[in-house]
Amino acid sequence: MSERPELDVAGTLRLPPAPESARRARAFMTDFCRATGLPSEVCETAALLVSELVTNAVIHGRTSATVEVHRPADTLRVAVRDEDPRLPEVGESPLLSQESGRGMVIVSHLADRWGVERSDGGKAVWFELTVA
Repeated sequence: MSERPELDVAGTLRLPPAPESARRARAFMTDFCRATGLPSEVCETAALLVSELVTNAVIHGRTSATVEVHRPADTLRVAVRDEDPRLPEVGESPLLSQESGRGMVIVSHLADRWGVERSDGGKAVWFELTVA
């Protein structure tokens, strides 16, 4: 019986507090997923979730953001760090016609696990997806 080799790869992307940062984070996530051979459904979910978190950092936090991706063998963990100490809120599911307020609801529904870690002067909001 052959054992599956332990895979452990990582990547980081620093982004300015600009509207195009969410698009750049999504492309970075997609490229990382493809390069590490993740299934397309995991790639699509990760790209959506990272763009939501970066959008929150840029729009609500008004700070730069750093995307950190870590992939041990069976998990994809993505953290978005920013310099805003305020923690994200997950409220009721907003109406689809509302322009904002859906990001953390989407993260809470699609991620296998997610959370927030405080840091000096900021925070990291992270999510994990199980890789089957």
